[in-house]
Amino acid sequence: MIDKELIEKIGKDFEGYFGGPLYILDAEGNLIYGEEDFFEKKEGFLDLLVEYIEERNIYNVGEFTCYNIFHNNILFFVILLRGKEEEAKRTLLALSLLFKYMIKDASQEDYLINLLENKLPPTLISYYAEKYRINRNAKYHLVIVETENEIEDAIKIVLNIFEKKEAKILKISEDRFVVIFPHKGLEDLPQRMRTIKDMIESEGYLKNVKVAASLSSFSFDNLHLAYKEAEKALFFGKKLERERGIYLYQDYIYSEFLWGIEKEKVEEFLKNSHIGEELLKDEELMQTLNAFFRNNLNLSETARDLYIHRNTLVYRLDKVLKISGLDARKFDEALILKLAITLARLYDITR
Repeated sequence: MIDKELIEKIGKDFEGYFGGPLYILDAEGNLIYGEEDFFEKKEGFLDLLVEYIEERNIYNVGEFTCYNIFHNNILFFVILLRGKEEEAKRTLLALSLLFKYMIKDASQEDYLINLLENKLPPTLISYYAEKYRINRNAKYHLVIVETENEIEDAIKIVLNIFEKKEAKILKISEDRFVVIFPHKGLEDLPQRMRTIKDMIESEGYLKNVKVAASLSSFSFDNLHLAYKEAEKALFFGKKLERERGIYLYQDYIYSEFLWGIEKEKVEEFLKNSHIGEELLKDEELMQTLNAFFRNNLNLSETARDLYIHRNTLVYRLDKVLKISGLDARKFDEALILKLAITLARLYDITR
């Protein structure tokens, strides 16, 4: 399998050695490597190439020598060199042998990992989706699961949650794997995530399992975007609500916006808001406030979420008011509290 970064490296090395411009197209006519300006000036050039789409020998189009790279009778690339002399043909043939040697069948796991890392040109995405009978027209969810140990047992447990062949599971590292499954409805995703976490912790006797995802569903070709959003959800969720364990990217978009502010400005804001070290270090109050914000300042929903009596929740919010001078039940003051807590945890500030 050849990824885009490797194609680019080959192209640059080739041009550096031979000194001539190289162009590489995929089977759909998309420019993989080369100067894009060229094709803007050569109107109709790609249409002409279509006539040679099944050509198995070196051929000429205008001022270019061209060669089609096939694998298992599937067209992968078209390589173009300026010039029609014999030297251009010999050079192109040598380069084509390099590509043919490097194109090799990948396992489904390797293919999907490269897809998540956005390393594949469209031709390879299409080729392997067909090879492994993956529906590219469907929408998918992607969930990252992180465990501290016994990851193989966790994977087996998750496989039993889904119907046969419904989910694809990829081991990313010794403490992380990914679950990919078809979209059935937005309300289904949080429940799936809760089930995954609960089953691993109860049947695998594991603690501190983290599950993260984007609430959005994605086409198969764009699963790298789903993976990126799930990674961000995991990163911000662990910083802001480590105790929760289930993180959706849409809950942390504001955190991504705040990430990158100068730490001096953050410390100045915390000082001016008078939040105080006592509040920031009180884990019980932090969990209470996070749940209260998550439930839109609704007392009853928050009490149910925390499995505590409503009066207990009111007592804790009164305690927050006493420490900080801010009433979380009032929107404007809740906003200051939310922002202060988020910034303090993002930048590991407790004073």
